[in-house]
Amino acid sequence: MTEQHRELAIETVKNILHVLHEKRYEDLPSCVDVMEWNDTEEIRECIQGTLEMNNFDAFDEYGVPCSFQPQYEYHHEVQLYEYSNGSGFAADYELTSGGELTYLCLQLKFLCRDGGLKRIFHTIDPQ
Repeated sequence: MTEQHRELAIETVKNILHVLHEKRYEDLPSCVDVMEWNDTEEIRECIQGTLEMNNFDAFDEYGVPCSFQPQYEYHHEVQLYEYSNGSGFAADYELTSGGELTYLCLQLKFLCRDGGLKRIFHTIDPQ
């Protein structure tokens, strides 16, 4: 994985987190090339239900200080997993609200295509 690919993955996560923070779920498709979970109304219902059930207001933007222990920096939260066949990598990012873990994980895929990366929104999955 190149540094350029790593930076694109982190920038994609930042863009998605901004949309989630502002609760503009209909704008999620503009952050990626492909939506595997493409029903933005279903995504909104799932995410809003989880936020409300746990008394969270909104997801944090990338880089918001965390208050959980052990504390670590947000750029370390983006976990990248290269595919063994060299076709790309997956990215996981643990979502937070108010500096607390929400136990939801943003999952993305990045596939190497024609010298670039195809950015794919896979899911937001409970941890």
